[in-house]
Amino acid sequence: MSENNGETRRPARPVTGRVFMTGATGFVGSNILTALGNRPVRALVRDRQSGSPVAGPNVEVVTGDVTKPETMRGAMDGCEAVIHLVAIISEEGGATFDGVIRQGTVNVVAEAQRAGVARFIQMSALGTRNDPRFGYFEAKWQAEQSVERSGIPWTIFRPSVIFGPGDEFITTLAKLVKSAPVIPVVGSGQSKFQPVSVREVAAAFVRALDDPATAYRTYDLGGGKTYTYEEMLDVISRQLGLNKPKIHVPTAMMSTVVKLSSPLPKGLRPPVTSEQLKMLAIDNSTNRSSVSELVGSPPIRLEDAIGYIGGGR
Repeated sequence: MSENNGETRRPARPVTGRVFMTGATGFVGSNILTALGNRPVRALVRDRQSGSPVAGPNVEVVTGDVTKPETMRGAMDGCEAVIHLVAIISEEGGATFDGVIRQGTVNVVAEAQRAGVARFIQMSALGTRNDPRFGYFEAKWQAEQSVERSGIPWTIFRPSVIFGPGDEFITTLAKLVKSAPVIPVVGSGQSKFQPVSVREVAAAFVRALDDPATAYRTYDLGGGKTYTYEEMLDVISRQLGLNKPKIHVPTAMMSTVVKLSSPLPKGLRPPVTSEQLKMLAIDNSTNRSSVSELVGSPPIRLEDAIGYIGGGR
């Protein structure tokens, strides 16, 4: 956890009013909605059809796009807090890390300022840094800066890989382990990860709304155990009851495969993007995880909560 000591800051208070959410239809967003219970929420979606799964008695759906500020004008009026989750993990179809993550956050912050929002909760990522070699992490860092400069009491969360039913990372690895006769391990396989349960991440967001002491703080969120990439594959294999040989694939070779396969349909591409390949070289773990502090119990280990991928456990 870190604290930014700088300009004069507005005091925070517990959030009791309506919460504005971006990314509510996504994996993390849907879990945060569940954790919010019956609290009033206004969810920003790009079109009405995509918002239908989250609409409900306490969830109002409005359309807009974080990359087009004019579409958000007035959307936060009457909201007390913002939870901003929208991001992308790969650049496709004109969507860039800078445009969606950095500029999208700048746009959301500007509308929150105009609407007089009292609290801003930002989803960032463990590994975020001011380093243009890593487009995703750089955009996340720039987004954090805009939130911190907003003048609105803020909280930033930096989770490691998030797992749970409906995730992409662990579920994709499980599909790979199931289907491949030999399990490919990109690079050395020694990069460290600290997978954190989506339920604990959702609980942390709710805690930030309720507890003014979380304002003006950045929290690392990591799970109950740290694994190398290769150890995560082993955990998944054991859960599935499989014992397949592994082969190490040089990162450069996999990078070439990813580039050559980029024109193909998503289902025919390798289960990793060029940006993710770069990020595999960086440890994604922390010795400063705040999960226990925020949630009130020790964080869950990956092997204790991945029954959703199938297998005998």
